[in-house]
Amino acid sequence: MKTMICYLCLKSIKEETVWANFLSPQFRYTCDDCLNQLEEIPPPFCKHCKKQASPNHQKCDDCKRWANHFGEDPLDQNISIFTYNEFMKEMMARFKYRGDYEAVYSFREPLNKAYTTHFAKKHYTLVPIPLSDDRYETRKFNQAEALASLLKKPIHTQLLKREDTTKQAKRTRTERVLSKNPFHLTNHPPEKILLIDDIYTTGTTLRQVASLLKNAGVKNVKALTLIRS
Repeated sequence: MKTMICYLCLKSIKEETVWANFLSPQFRYTCDDCLNQLEEIPPPFCKHCKKQASPNHQKCDDCKRWANHFGEDPLDQNISIFTYNEFMKEMMARFKYRGDYEAVYSFREPLNKAYTTHFAKKHYTLVPIPLSDDRYETRKFNQAEALASLLKKPIHTQLLKREDTTKQAKRTRTERVLSKNPFHLTNHPPEKILLIDDIYTTGTTLRQVASLLKNAGVKNVKALTLIRS
């Protein structure tokens, strides 16, 4: 019998060691009680940004409003996995703001499943959304880069730079959408990029980066995010 600790609730998880597990070990980072509180986005949802939407519409109102105000969307698609329920809000607060880095390992399996389903055969370069220098100094790690590392694929961390700005969480929806683009390129980008971030709220951050990349000649920019709020 081997004992592991759930990274979310810190309870002990006991697994019987059998010959099959020895040959092909299954590492568990999250107990069943916690897994049952992580709510995957149920259908119907927007095909473009993964927001829950009317079954009669291919795109949600958010994506339509963006198109009406700004024209063609620079972000080709976003795939998210979980809803932003109360349990997830607490988990992200621990992960991002209280420095509980190891909580990220709880998302290894669902993140890899989403990547394999949607992106594995398309040869995207992974680019985590960067933090500003001040934000990184405060947190000591980049949550988007931590998530990207779970995929065990090459990651381009030197492509983008982010200026110090007001936290998105402190802005209204309108302020987010109309905010100045804080990103700039520091290297020549590849042709196909998969952006990695923790949460999609208005999609402004991802679209700001996608717009920058498209203007630099990138042909295809998609995103994989853990949460769609």
